[in-house]
Amino acid sequence: MNEWIERYIYDVARRLPENERVDVKRELEANINDMLPDNPAERDIADTLAKLGPPRVLAERYRQTPRYLISPAMFELYISVLKTVTVIVAVICACVGAFTSVLSGAAATEVASAAIRTGIDGVWQALFWVTFGFAIADRGGYKQKPWTVANLPRLPDSRGVRIPGRRSIVGIVLCIFFTALLITMIMNGARFYVIARGVEMINPFTQTTLHRFIPYILLLGCLGVVMNCLKLYWGRWNLQLCAANIVHNILWVSIVLYVLHWPDLFSNEFIAFTGTLNGDADILRFTQSGGAVLFLSAVFVLAALVDAVTSIGHTWKDGKTDAEDTRPNTLPY
Repeated sequence: MNEWIERYIYDVARRLPENERVDVKRELEANINDMLPDNPAERDIADTLAKLGPPRVLAERYRQTPRYLISPAMFELYISVLKTVTVIVAVICACVGAFTSVLSGAAATEVASAAIRTGIDGVWQALFWVTFGFAIADRGGYKQKPWTVANLPRLPDSRGVRIPGRRSIVGIVLCIFFTALLITMIMNGARFYVIARGVEMINPFTQTTLHRFIPYILLLGCLGVVMNCLKLYWGRWNLQLCAANIVHNILWVSIVLYVLHWPDLFSNEFIAFTGTLNGDADILRFTQSGGAVLFLSAVFVLAALVDAVTSIGHTWKDGKTDAEDTRPNTLPY
């Protein structure tokens, strides 16, 4: 089968429900072959596919259940933009709400409430403005570029799990948010309390230690941003991205282990509290012998190993079924 024909059929079928794809592929291939002359040249194939029209329009003709929220010609693009914009705006609004509450000295419950409230507001705002924008463009007769075979998407790679772009963008936003939040809290003298005996508030870290931790927080945040940018750039797990992720895991777990083994990491208040655990001798011996640090170190190392092994699995996994989904083409043609 000619590659253009194969790519055209793929572009039509991927927009349909999975239970309709096999029959549509078979019927569409037969129709294209009937329209072509014997021993067709590439020009004949291009003209035939151009007569059939854009795959997104042809897919709506094959669809057994039509959708008309926006016109069929723009519906796929509308859904794609709506999903992406809604998620990103919700996360950004939630982060802004939480950050503003922290700066105003709000309690933890108030910070969480502000984040949820502003996140929900962001969802409704994104839903309204995206729908409004597409409705105006649709009613105004938005002119799209004439479709040609050059607009056909490439066939999916045989390996590597696809990474949704919105997930990478959200990861970038969260890395920046939590990095800025932690540094701002430390600079403003915020105390990180833990609850002891159900009522007593203990600060496990000294302010000097927290201030010394700021450069490492910034480094960890930058590593997270870079890793998510690489995921956004490649959009699919491959050898380069897998290697970068392994290096990322080695770096961040090394930083965390280095900080955990600071001799002055825990405050005198927290160390004194562990000395009062008369009824919990096993816990006391475990804490004072450094067992808690070893346990946390093991947890972080295990988490890094799991993430690295998962990325290796995603890299070598067959990506055909993952790529051939119902996601719309985000390009306006």
